[in-house]
Amino acid sequence: MILQSQESLIAKKMALESEWNQKYLEQGAETLDMMQIDLELKSIKRKIREQDEFRTRATYNSEQQLDITT
Repeated sequence: MILQSQESLIAKKMALESEWNQKYLEQGAETLDMMQIDLELKSIKRKIREQDEFRTRATYNSEQQLDITT
């Protein structure tokens, strides 16, 4: 699994949220292109959660290794 930096994912998420908000202000309703942005946001959120889970598991496994060797 290739991990993007947490910061780049958050930056992309924030940019997409801003774009969605701007489009809503301009158009006054959700449009198809805004729905596509929402799908991208969901994908980014999923990647962030997956990375958090990966880090948590790695930390747990690392702590378990320390317990075994000490």
